[in-house]
Amino acid sequence: MRMDVPTDWAGNAIKLPPASVVDGGSKPSLERIVAEAMHATGCSTAIVCRERDGQLAIVAGNGNGTLQGIVPVVLNADPACQSGILATQFIDDAPASPIGFHAGHGSGVRFAAAARIASDEDAFLVVLHDRDHAPLSAAQTYVLRAHAAHLATMFKLARLRERVELVDDTAHARVERLRLLESVAVHARDSIIITEAEPIDLPGPRILYCNAAFTRATGYSAAEMLGQTPRILQGPKTDPAARARLREALSAWEPVEIEMINYHKDGTEFWVELSIVPVADDRGWFTHWVSVQRDITERKEAEQLANRIRIAEFENRALATEIQERKRVEAELLYTAFHDNLTHLRNRAFFMERLTTALERARDEAFAACSVLFLDLDQFKVVNDSLGHIAGDALLKEIAQRLEKCVRPHTLARIGGDEFAILIEDGIGLDVPVRVAERIIEALRAPVQLGRQSVFPSCSIGIVQSADRNCLPEDLIRDADIAMYVAKRGGYGDYAIFDASMHDDAVARLTLQTDLRQAIDRDEFYLAYQPIVDPATGSIFGFEALLRWVHPERGSIAPVDFVPVAEEIGLIRQIDRWVMREGCAQLSKWQRQCSNPALRMNLNTSAAEFVDPDFLPNLSATLAEFGLQPQCLELEITEGIFLHPSPGIAATIAAIRKLGVRIALDDFGTGYSSLSYINRYAIDTIKIDKSFIDGVCTDPRTQAIIDLIVKLGRTLDVAVVAEGVETQEQADALTSIGCGAVQGFHFARPRSAHDATKLLGLANCEVPLNGS
Repeated sequence: MRMDVPTDWAGNAIKLPPASVVDGGSKPSLERIVAEAMHATGCSTAIVCRERDGQLAIVAGNGNGTLQGIVPVVLNADPACQSGILATQFIDDAPASPIGFHAGHGSGVRFAAAARIASDEDAFLVVLHDRDHAPLSAAQTYVLRAHAAHLATMFKLARLRERVELVDDTAHARVERLRLLESVAVHARDSIIITEAEPIDLPGPRILYCNAAFTRATGYSAAEMLGQTPRILQGPKTDPAARARLREALSAWEPVEIEMINYHKDGTEFWVELSIVPVADDRGWFTHWVSVQRDITERKEAEQLANRIRIAEFENRALATEIQERKRVEAELLYTAFHDNLTHLRNRAFFMERLTTALERARDEAFAACSVLFLDLDQFKVVNDSLGHIAGDALLKEIAQRLEKCVRPHTLARIGGDEFAILIEDGIGLDVPVRVAERIIEALRAPVQLGRQSVFPSCSIGIVQSADRNCLPEDLIRDADIAMYVAKRGGYGDYAIFDASMHDDAVARLTLQTDLRQAIDRDEFYLAYQPIVDPATGSIFGFEALLRWVHPERGSIAPVDFVPVAEEIGLIRQIDRWVMREGCAQLSKWQRQCSNPALRMNLNTSAAEFVDPDFLPNLSATLAEFGLQPQCLELEITEGIFLHPSPGIAATIAAIRKLGVRIALDDFGTGYSSLSYINRYAIDTIKIDKSFIDGVCTDPRTQAIIDLIVKLGRTLDVAVVAEGVETQEQADALTSIGCGAVQGFHFARPRSAHDATKLLGLANCEVPLNGS
């Protein structure tokens, strides 16, 4: 459609763009400003409301749905009439008739702040939030005030546009309209320039007009700008994407609104909001471009400040979160550093620190002794080996709970594995430590159910009291540990109080362990052989090989002193294998010398060998190596082997007998269940303990028991050997009872292989009758 177009000062026909574009009063521009105000203040909704006929109405808004149910109202002086109305924070002085909001159903408004739009006393730019919101900061207040000022300018331009459009479209009216438009351009606060329509590409359209606001804003005079192109205002920081969008709109002869960085004449940069529209002549040809420019540097700086504040607040929250997390991690590390992960008791580090503090305090103050209890579960390894480590952990947790109930308020810690320690401070004497130990032993007697298995726990406890002011924490722990081992050797489920002799014994025991490890390499062991004979004829059936140790400095050491130590340090298997090879080698030699392949050798075997998976292959290989018949070898075991937790003991005994090797039950009659072992396990020989033989001539009851054992052996087809025969009277009594095999000092003491060989040379090498 053709339009009557006024002429400019050069006589060219021009037509100003629509007022809605020039003054920024279009609905999209209004909503954009409202949206920017919402984001800059961190609120969920922003609106523009205006009073009309005494009522407030929302004319524009942007948000997340918070507008639902919002009704702006003018507040009156009666407080009763304000019930249910959310008052508003005004960033300037409150107006004569302040506004508020009905928070209707579903609105959820908790905060509102308003800035007056200066051009309209009855219009406000309002931001709202659906959650509690702190009062606006200085930066946010500035941004809201700047956007209100922007809206004021838009409203002024809109009113001027309305006034222009009221003028009739006559020649006189066109002159009047042109005069009005010129007045608007001259006096406008925004920069206005008019350029030629072309060229769009470089160097760009020439500037034909610029108003005073433009020269004030850029620092260029009108004379300097006429004939130039707007590109003179661009520079290094002008966004290439913004420039490309501008060229694209101009090439399509479309209005465009854009924000970009321009430069003053002095080279300083500023933000500008451009609104550019094409101008057509009467024929509809585009002849010019009109550009309205507003300096928005302050608004951009306010937005950037607000963004920086938001970033800073976010970083502060992130830092606070990080600090909180660090504190949590530090607390967790501190807890882990001084607590046991499994039982949640205190750990060794905490216990040693607490013990050190207690001893230091005792040095600084009047000396008050403290006591340490060192506790070790009895046969805990049995639970781990048979039921698994999960069951073992469950048992430890249960033990920890029982201990906590017994030792309060004293310090309790898990030292490691199945070991616990208790610190009793400010104690006088040993009454309190002993009562605690007895209470613990009693508390642990009750069974613990681990799955389908009931376990009866027990513990051994060592007690030590600080002896003087110079006592070290490590010394107390060591001494309590020594006392605990003394209690364990004395029997399970007991306690022992440390004394100095225990330390001496422990040092001697450690020295013994060291010497024992070197004894095999130094060839300090040897076997002594004691013959097993027929008491009636004195003929030798075989020998029992007895381990002996001759220490280079301490002389002969009895097996009862070093065998338990060898079991503790895991050396017993190596010693057993040495005994096996040495005894079989000697038996093979004797069988050849006396031409008696039926001569027997009895070897003592430990429980550790019976649970060793390599034991049977090694036994078979040793027999083959020395060319021995399996029936010539008899392995002596005690009832202690049946107390071992391994379920394979019975299978091992059966496999040994299947191989042809005989099994003898040593020290028969001294244990708790000797008869039951004969009934449950296949045994070839029972050896009556010396404690019975000592009374065979003097105690009728003892004689009756021996007679019963001999008859039992005959009934079960089990050979019977009487040990410890020291007199002819004992030999005669055993012969009269019917015992056909004995050994003891009366016939021969244990002697070296050389002396035993001589003994064989003097005696007849006879095979016992009936396999006995």
